[in-house]
Amino acid sequence: MSQELLENPVTGETMLILESTADTFKIEYALRAHGEIPLEHYHPNVEQKIAVSSGEMHVTINGEHQVIKAGESYSAPPSALHFQWNPCDEEAIATETYTPAGRNHDFFRTLFGLARDGHTDDHGMPSLLVRAAIFTEFRDTIRPAAAGLRFVIAALAPLSALLGYRRLIKTYARPQVS
Repeated sequence: MSQELLENPVTGETMLILESTADTFKIEYALRAHGEIPLEHYHPNVEQKIAVSSGEMHVTINGEHQVIKAGESYSAPPSALHFQWNPCDEEAIATETYTPAGRNHDFFRTLFGLARDGHTDDHGMPSLLVRAAIFTEFRDTIRPAAAGLRFVIAALAPLSALLGYRRLIKTYARPQVS
């Protein structure tokens, strides 16, 4: 597999894909100074490990704040609510590994593509109808932490599909090999 670089111009995240198999999704992840991911979330049945190599990453895992400095690592167990940000003046760089991989590669390719093409707000999140499409498509891989948002997404999913937003997000994912 040739290496692929995903960039989110809104959040300042970059991901160099190191491995993408059914078992493992491994990336070199960078988060710009004072950047943060779009929302707290969880990965059903997927463990996420982060090993910080430069700078420091702030995370909450199930509501507990941790500071992970260069040379340290942490793990978000399957279905743990988590959020990460970088309040520092330098970029944070880490190796992230998701096991099993789920469809994280396609999810990030889709979310970052939507941001690149101007389909997200200033925090990197698409409109509610597009969000309904993306979180419905990737519900096996990633879900928002907030129960209220999950309810709204479920309620809007049929309208989102009817308006063609599911087709929009499918244009960003790699073609599935039969």
